Amino acid sequence: MRFQDLTQDQRQDQRQVASRAPGEAEAAKREAEAARWLVDLIADPAARQDAGFQAWAGDPANARAFATAEKAWDMAADLAPDLAREFPRQERPVGRSWRWPRLLPAGLAMAALALAGIWLDQVRPDLRLALLADHASRAGAAQALALSDGSRLVLDGGSALDFADLADGRQVTLLGGAAFFDVAKDGRPFTVRLGRTTVRALGTRFAVRDCGGCIEVTLEEGRVEVATDGGVALALEPGQQLRQVADGPERIRAVDLPAALAWREGRYTFYDAPLRDVAGVLERHGAGAIFIRNPALAGRTISGSIDLGDAPAELEALAEAMGFRIIPLPGGQLLI
Repeated sequence: MRFQDLTQDQRQDQRQVASRAPGEAEAAKREAEAARWLVDLIADPAARQDAGFQAWAGDPANARAFATAEKAWDMAADLAPDLAREFPRQERPVGRSWRWPRLLPAGLAMAALALAGIWLDQVRPDLRLALLADHASRAGAAQALALSDGSRLVLDGGSALDFADLADGRQVTLLGGAAFFDVAKDGRPFTVRLGRTTVRALGTRFAVRDCGGCIEVTLEEGRVEVATDGGVALALEPGQQLRQVADGPERIRAVDLPAALAWREGRYTFYDAPLRDVAGVLERHGAGAIFIRNPALAGRTISGSIDLGDAPAELEALAEAMGFRIIPLPGGQLLI
């Protein structure tokens, strides 16, 4: 089966997405195309070099959609090996063209991708970030990385970001977790986007953290401006940290930089932080997916320092100190 032969299926895909908003419809169309190309290339790996696929994958958005589909298929093979065995790689007959039965492989591919999606949503949301991101780190220790512009960063465990190196500037989108940036000085602006907040710098050293219910920006060196959509930009000086809470005012305070940035070396220090924020840090460092059933408990504040190298033990210590129980759930999830 060749993808360009699937005109009937393409029309069905178009009918399914026609009622969606333009951006959603375009994304759904790319996902459907990527799934069908995946079916073709599993059946005939050599087709990756065909002009049709090369032309389609030449669009960066298409290439990104296909990479996501490939990763999801690989994870689905681990989750449901019997399903993967139903659709093995096969050799293409020599000297004649042929087609796979359309519904069987397409249905298997979409079922596998859907299975992977459900598993990602419910059990490993951190891996969904990894599928979508240019750079992602596993749950656990922070990782040092280099960007294409020469900037260096430390990406906290279980974190992910996208990076665009453009002629008029460099743009980072932090998808989750935390990152410390040592920005290369080349005259172009360097911005980090997290939700509705944008941090703008030229050449500087700073950290941005997604706290779950808040955003933290900590400046070690240089100068940055932090602005929320439609708001006034606030400037930070070295040694200052800006904390934004949803539906609340920004707060700038002086911090002890070695303590505030100690997560780069595996220790997290916090002051009057809600339990939900601390639990989010422990999640990203291997404690497991944590669900807090009591909103009052989630909002209780605590100050202290935890060893990110042993997140499960630190969660146990936190439970003893705050008087809550940890109930293991299937799939490595925890209820407190």
